[in-house]
Amino acid sequence: MASRQIQSITERLPYSLKEGVKGYVDAVAAVVPDIARDARVEISGDRLDQFLLIVAIRRIWSTVNSQFWIMNDCISVATRTPLGPEDSPQTRGFRIGRDEISQDSSAFVEGRDLRQELYKLIVKLDIEHLVAESSSLSDVAVKMFVGEG
Repeated sequence: MASRQIQSITERLPYSLKEGVKGYVDAVAAVVPDIARDARVEISGDRLDQFLLIVAIRRIWSTVNSQFWIMNDCISVATRTPLGPEDSPQTRGFRIGRDEISQDSSAFVEGRDLRQELYKLIVKLDIEHLVAESSSLSDVAVKMFVGEG
């Protein structure tokens, strides 16, 4: 992994997420020269550390955000209003093993709250344009380093 900062932000993550972030950062680090060339910027030294930190945060955000939307969309499908009176009654959500997932289930509420709190932190750090609003890693590099001396 590239830096102590990345290790610090991932140390308390669940093992599978931590390893996923580490693997992703390592994979991106291997292609940084290509990303830099596409973005027409230099990414080395401190810039490389900064870039890979944003890459790690983007990966965490992507995972949290996508898991929330998967749950939300599944709940929406499961609770869709029936089309006519002959259709079966609307359900509250869906089951995974013994757990019922619905708009008011603890899993959904915790996922929603985690997503909201993480986004608030991203905004507070003023990196939402890099983490949640950039379409590619080349776009991130341009936003981070174009115009920097």
